[in-house]
Amino acid sequence: MKIVLFCLTLIIMSIKAYGIDRSDVNGTYLNEPLPTWIENETISPTQALNQVYLTEHYPTSGFSNNAYWHKLTFPATGHSNATTYYLKASNFMIDELNFYLFHGTSLVKEWARGDHQTWNDNETYEGIWIPITLDTNETTRLLIRRSSSGPILLPIALYDQSMIDQAKKQQNTLWVMSMTALVLLLGYNILIYLMTRERSFFYYVLFNAGLILSLGFILGFSRYLVPNDRVHEWLSVNILTLHSILLWTVCRFSLSFLNIEKHHPFFWTHRFKMDAIFAALVVISGLLEENKMAPIFLTMQIAGSALCTYWAFYTKSVHTLATRLYLFSWSILILGALTGSLIYWELIPYNSWTEYAFLLSSLCQLLGFSFAYSARIRQLNEDRHFTNLTDSLTGLPNRQFLLTVLPSSWHPIDDKSNADCLVLIVLSGHYSLIQAVGPAKADLAVKQMFININRALMPMHEVQNMPWLEDSKVKLIRASTNNGVFVTKLRNVEHIIPKLIPTLEKSLSIEGLEFSYPIKIGVATFSESANTIERLYQNAQLAAEVSQHSHDDWSIFNTQMKTDHKYHLHVLSLLNRDLKTGQLNFAVQPQLDLNDQRIIGAEVLLRWHCKELGNVSPALFIPLAEKTGLIVKITQYIFNAVFLWVSENPDVIKDRSLSINISAKDLLQPGFCDKIVELKQRYKVPANQILLEVTETAIFDDSSIFKANLSRLKEHGFNFSIDDFGTGYSSMRNVISLSPVEIKLDRMFVSSIDTSNINHILSDCIINLCQKIHAQSIAEGIETYEEMRTVKALNCEIGQGYYFHKPMTPEDYLVLLRERNEHTD
Repeated sequence: MKIVLFCLTLIIMSIKAYGIDRSDVNGTYLNEPLPTWIENETISPTQALNQVYLTEHYPTSGFSNNAYWHKLTFPATGHSNATTYYLKASNFMIDELNFYLFHGTSLVKEWARGDHQTWNDNETYEGIWIPITLDTNETTRLLIRRSSSGPILLPIALYDQSMIDQAKKQQNTLWVMSMTALVLLLGYNILIYLMTRERSFFYYVLFNAGLILSLGFILGFSRYLVPNDRVHEWLSVNILTLHSILLWTVCRFSLSFLNIEKHHPFFWTHRFKMDAIFAALVVISGLLEENKMAPIFLTMQIAGSALCTYWAFYTKSVHTLATRLYLFSWSILILGALTGSLIYWELIPYNSWTEYAFLLSSLCQLLGFSFAYSARIRQLNEDRHFTNLTDSLTGLPNRQFLLTVLPSSWHPIDDKSNADCLVLIVLSGHYSLIQAVGPAKADLAVKQMFININRALMPMHEVQNMPWLEDSKVKLIRASTNNGVFVTKLRNVEHIIPKLIPTLEKSLSIEGLEFSYPIKIGVATFSESANTIERLYQNAQLAAEVSQHSHDDWSIFNTQMKTDHKYHLHVLSLLNRDLKTGQLNFAVQPQLDLNDQRIIGAEVLLRWHCKELGNVSPALFIPLAEKTGLIVKITQYIFNAVFLWVSENPDVIKDRSLSINISAKDLLQPGFCDKIVELKQRYKVPANQILLEVTETAIFDDSSIFKANLSRLKEHGFNFSIDDFGTGYSSMRNVISLSPVEIKLDRMFVSSIDTSNINHILSDCIINLCQKIHAQSIAEGIETYEEMRTVKALNCEIGQGYYFHKPMTPEDYLVLLRERNEHTD
C-alpha cells in the first residue's frame, strides 16, 4: 500500500500545473521546465485546458516539429482589488505563439503573437507583453501554445503592476539605444566607405546593415525596421538566409582587409569558389526549413570563423594594431554568436546575463572593426609613406628617405675625424650598360649591385643603421639610378672602403657579357657651409667626380672642388649657347706618308673660341660634353660644317681622306647612322674618302643599336679608324667590332719612342698588328725628327704631328694643298 501511495503521489506531483506564487513575479526569467502537453492534433483552447500537463514533456531541444502547450496557474486573489500580472516573452521568432487566459473554465481573452501571425489587437507595438488579470474567486490559468520551424525557446518572465512601467521603459530604452548605435555606426561606416572607396569596407557596410536586421529579429524591434507584415514575415522565414549572407560578407571583408591576395594567394585565387559555396548555402537556406538548415549553417559558421581566424594569423602581421583589433572583434563576435547558439539549443539558460550577449558582442564587434579599419587606413597611409621612401627596384630607401627621414642637419663638432659623413658610391657605367643590353637587364644588374653593397655593409658596425619597415635595418640608400650612399664617421671611411672594394669590383654576368661597374666614391663631411643632407650629398657628388681622375679609391670633398664644378657648369652653359648660335668651328691637321712626305689626308679637330673665355681647350670641353650628352649635338654640328666645306671644295678629298672624330656614345644613339647618311647624300660627299675616328673607349659589340649603326655606315661606304689605340680596356674587342682600315698609335706611345724601350716595344707590336689585319698604321703626336725616324723604322705608314704641320684653318689647308700641287707639277 505504501508503494502504491508513493507512486500516486509522484503522478499527482508530475501532473499538477505550474503554480505561480508571488515570489515568481519578480521580473526574472523562469528557468524551470513548465508543465507541458504535446499536441497530436489541432484542438480548441478549452479542450487543451483539460489535458494532462507534465513537466517531463517540456522540450529539451531548441528545435522541434511538434506544437507544445504550457499551463501557468494562478490562485484566486480572495480580495476585491483587481490584480494584474504581465508576462514577457523574449523569443520573437516563434512562428505561432498563442496565449489563452482562463478564469476557472471560462476563456476570458486570447492573443496571437507569433512571427507568422497577424496580431489580434491594434495596440502600439511594444514587444510581447501579456496582461494576466487574476480572478478574485476562481483559479486563473494561462495556456501558451507554441509551434515553429525555428528555435522554440520560450524565455518568459513575470512582472506585477508596480514593475511593468519601468520594465517596458527599460526595454524601449534598450531598443532605441541599440537601433541608434547601430544606425549611427552604419552611417559612419557608409561615410568612411564613400570617402575611401576601400573594397573591404564595402563588405563591412553590407555586414553592418544586415546585422541591424538580424538583431532586430532577435531582440524584437524588427517591426520598427520592417513595418510591412508581408516583408517582415518573409525575412523572418528566411532569417538563416540573411545570416548566410552575413557570414559571406565577413569572409569577403576579411579577404580584402587582411590582404590575402598578398599573404595567401591560394585563397585569393579560389575566392570565387568560396562565393559559389556561399551562394549554394543561401539557396539551400531558402529551400529547407529552419530546423533542418540550422545544423548546416552552424557547421558553415564554425568553418568560416576558423578560416577567418586562420587568415588573420597567417598574414604574419598580428603585431599590427589593425590585425590585433580585427582578431579582438572577431573573437567577440564568435563568443556572442556561440552564446546565442547555446541558448537556442538550450545548452545554457536564458537569463539577464545571456539575453543581450549577442547584442553586446555585435556592438563591440562593429566598433572593433571600425577601429581596426581606422588603424588599417593609418597603416596604409604609413605604407604609402614608406612606399614613397622606398626604391621600387631594390627595396632600399630612396632619395626622398635620404632628404626627409635622416636628420636634416647635424651639429658641428671640433673633432673633424669624429664628424658624421656621407659616403657616395657611383656606378658610372650604368647608362652605357643600358645602351648595350637594354634598360630591363641593366636594371637587374644595378639592383644586384646595390643589394650586394648593402649586404656587405650590414656586418660593419661602423656604418649607421637606417630605421626601416617593421623595425628592420638597412645601411645603404639608393639616392638615384646609379648612386648609393651610407653614413659613417669620417675616421671609419679608410677602414670601410677597402672592405667594400671586392664587392664593388665583382663582375656581373649579363647575357654572357662579363661587366664590372666603373666605381666612383666621394665623401663629404658636415661643416658650417654644408650643414644639411642635401648639401652633403651635393658635395659628395663633386668628390666622386674628382675620384674618377684620382689614383685613390675615394676622394673627400674640399671647397676647391665646388669652385671647379661651378666653372665646369659655366663652361657647359657657354658651350651650349655657342653651339646653338654656330660659334664652334674646326681646324685641320695634315697627315703625311712617312715614305715620301705626301699629304694623304687630314684630321678634323674641333675648335671653340668663346668671347668670355677665349680659346677653350678641347681637353676641357670635350669630356664635359661627353659626360652630359652634349657631344651628340656637337658631332652633328661638325659633320654638317665639314661636309658643307667638302662640297664647296671637292679637291680637299681628291685622292686624300678626311678623318672626323666621333664618340662611342654616337654609335650607341638610335638613328645616328641615318643622320650621317642624310648629310652625305645632301652634300654629295664620297663616303669612301671619309674616315670615322672612334676614340678608344668602351664599345659594346653586343649592343643591337651599335651593330645597326655600324652596319649601315659601312654599307654606305664609310670606313673606321681607331683613335688613341691601346689606351682603353677593350682594344681587341674594338678591332673585332669595327674592322678598322686605320689604327692610330696614341701620343702616349709615340712620345720619347726613340729613348723609351717600352714605348718602342709597344709601338712595334701595334704596327705589326696593323700589318696582319691589313690596316694602315698612323702615329700621331710626332714632334721631333727622332720620333719620326723611329716610327718610320718600325714600318709605320702615316705620321701626324707638330713636326710636320700644326693644326690650321680650313682656308690654310686649302692653300697648303695648292702649294703642294704646284710644287709637284
